[in-house]
Amino acid sequence: MSALAPPFQQNTMKDWDLTTLGSTMLSLSTEAGVPFPGSDGVRVDIAGAESNCAIALASLGKRVAWQSKVARTPLGERIVSKIRARGVDVSKVVWAAEGRNELMFVESGLGANRTNVIYDRAGASIESLSMDEVDFATIESSRIFHFSGITPALSEGCRETVAEVVERARQAGVKVSCDVNYRSKLWSAEEAREEISKLIGDLDLLLVGQEDLKALWKRSGDPEDELRRLQDEFRIADVVMTKGPGGAIGLFGGIIYEQEAFASEVVSPIGAGDAFAAGVLYSLLNEEPALSLKRGCAMAALARESRSDYVLSGIEALEEKMSSGGDSGKRLSR
Repeated sequence: MSALAPPFQQNTMKDWDLTTLGSTMLSLSTEAGVPFPGSDGVRVDIAGAESNCAIALASLGKRVAWQSKVARTPLGERIVSKIRARGVDVSKVVWAAEGRNELMFVESGLGANRTNVIYDRAGASIESLSMDEVDFATIESSRIFHFSGITPALSEGCRETVAEVVERARQAGVKVSCDVNYRSKLWSAEEAREEISKLIGDLDLLLVGQEDLKALWKRSGDPEDELRRLQDEFRIADVVMTKGPGGAIGLFGGIIYEQEAFASEVVSPIGAGDAFAAGVLYSLLNEEPALSLKRGCAMAALARESRSDYVLSGIEALEEKMSSGGDSGKRLSR
């Protein structure tokens, strides 16, 4: 894919706007400010970078499908049913008789206190995901295939499967996007840099956090220069860098856009990056690159205000957040 290709101009008559592939965990979180040793109860939910993004896009009215390999247990049934209930198609999920489902334990921070995440992922069914278990017909019938750097970190098999899906999707003319989403608890920075670098060449969209760029590629220069360097080195059409409280900067169609972060009352910091990706992808699906970063930052703010890792607010809440200028003042609606 040439960096000069038109951004996300594609046949809108395809069956799906976006298909994604990845793992979703059962999330168990304490009440805010209480560590697990002192917690009398936990909140049960789901969490996964790809499903978080898919749910957010579905809430904005897009046609979205999520594929995965899930152990057929009551916990697995709960994970898939929750995603289905959020408007995402899960009909191509592979049910496994062996393995287990992943867990994520969250010690929720309070105020300025750090939120701590503990993963329990070893032996998960998705580790054995193979290409013949992926429904490529759904991906081929999608405008975009989206993946994150988390899935290839789970196993060698996942790595090979994602690489083949990406290659076949590009050959089929499907737009491909990647959110780097580096997780130091899953693999080293050196391993992540080597493997992700193989996957992102010739992509249509790359989303990378400023801290991930520094951790993986040891780069911390001027953001605009870094975007152009990534674009040139990996031949990526559009590149976006998130800067945490500093907002985001993006290179779309050769034009630089910048956006400040929206103010929000932080309930949970988890999932903001996935919601940001959904806002950007929603805009590109609508062929509105100039609104990508604004929608992305607004979605990230909505995610920080949500107890769940995903955003269900919908288009009206997104537009209100965008028009409010980030005002987080509490208002009563009757």
